[in-house]
Amino acid sequence: MKTTALTIGFLLLTNFSFSQIKKKELNGIWRTNSEIFFKTDTIKFYRNIKNCYQTKWWIEKRNFTTNEVNICTEPPRISGIVGKEKIRLRKRDFGQIIEYYQNGNLTDKFRIIELNKKSEPELKLMNFDKLTEQKLYKYVDSLVFKVLNYNPEKTENNTKGIKISDSNQHAKITIRYDNPEPLIVVNGYPLVDREPLKELLFVETYGITYLTKEQSASIYGSRAINGVIILQTSEKRFKNVRKKYGR
Repeated sequence: MKTTALTIGFLLLTNFSFSQIKKKELNGIWRTNSEIFFKTDTIKFYRNIKNCYQTKWWIEKRNFTTNEVNICTEPPRISGIVGKEKIRLRKRDFGQIIEYYQNGNLTDKFRIIELNKKSEPELKLMNFDKLTEQKLYKYVDSLVFKVLNYNPEKTENNTKGIKISDSNQHAKITIRYDNPEPLIVVNGYPLVDREPLKELLFVETYGITYLTKEQSASIYGSRAINGVIILQTSEKRFKNVRKKYGR
């Protein structure tokens, strides 16, 4: 079950879009389950939902308001934010974000994953994670062990015949090679280990794919003996990480 969840999450990540959305396209009322809004990375807003506890965004050209609504009471219970609210759309090198301001202070950020304009409009966002939570590192760790089934105890042996001159006999020496983790490649740059991932944000990573040994051997050679995980993330942040780690 866990592996299935990881695979689904992986597919969601690889479907991230760079299409630019205009603020007027968001005008109207958007609703989501309040528990999802506060407790999950990915938030899906709809025009209408049936959950008792809802977080409602009302977006106009110059106005924005947030309400917490319980529609299962009579009359419905509605609570709002004290103070002036505002949102701004920004372009970043990893995609487009929504900045949320309260009384002039930036208090939250969301990455726009997708705006579906079909018969049942859907707005899909991702909360910005914190570096201390190391979500990207933990996600890749799960890919390494649960999706790619990496086994650190498995080793490969290579046996070669070597001549020993003083005895005129041939001897075979067993050479044991370490079993490396799948190679991690970030923005085209292979990492020596996974430590730099602790400095990268999950929300700023817009592509995660993995290649098997057969698919990647021609590109990465022996380093890809256990496959390759390829990450596409914010180039600006990754440059700073490379400077810090000297890699």
